[in-house]
Amino acid sequence: MLTYKQLKQNLNEASKVVKTFKVGKKSTAEIQQNGSKFSVVIDGEVLDDKYKSAKDAEAAAKEFADLMGT
Repeated sequence: MLTYKQLKQNLNEASKVVKTFKVGKKSTAEIQQNGSKFSVVIDGEVLDDKYKSAKDAEAAAKEFADLMGT
């Protein structure tokens, strides 16, 4: 039986990191590719995983950071 920590690590290993960048003053964001879809991860938490392109995902990460004021 897998623990939660092992399951989360296995899911992260299945995705390919396309781009890592800084959003806001202290947050880091990653664009990950899972098959043909792209996902946004900010500070280790998945923001969303339904984007069709890396460019759309990056725009969403920047917009989220602006809204949150980070």
